[in-house]
Amino acid sequence: MAVESQHIHTDIIEATEFPDLVGRYAVRGVPKTVLNDRLFFEGAVPEATLLAAVVDAAGKVAREEGT
Repeated sequence: MAVESQHIHTDIIEATEFPDLVGRYAVRGVPKTVLNDRLFFEGAVPEATLLAAVVDAAGKVAREEGT
């Protein structure tokens, strides 16, 4: 999705190289997907589920920003 939209930012990290992030996000399995530091998925997630979560998160951000 990040490739298709300038509004989505993606970071991919190696958990063993960033133990502080592992602790911060309580990583117990990979992949771990974090949306806006509020919504977390661990493990493989169906594309439709992830897309719905991104759309929902974008709507929440828009409402918070008043746009």
